Amino acid sequence: MGPIEMEFAVELRKDATARAGFKAWVVSAEARGGVATTGIQRVKFTVTPRVAGGGDLLIAGSADRAEGPGDVSGFIEP
Repeated sequence: MGPIEMEFAVELRKDATARAGFKAWVVSAEARGGVATTGIQRVKFTVTPRVAGGGDLLIAGSADRAEGPGDVSGFIEP
């Protein structure tokens, strides 16, 4: 199995809004103003899977193999 590349992006937004208005009988008026700032942070990294001894992780199989992981009793501790 070769290198796996991952990238994450996080957007942070800060909004500020001001509103003012008046109402009198059937006449009304309203004004709004706003400011927004946005910042995007990106994190990108590459990992290469290895077996516990440090060698490459090899994946192989055949079409007639049964589905699922099979017997994992020697690999997973209770």
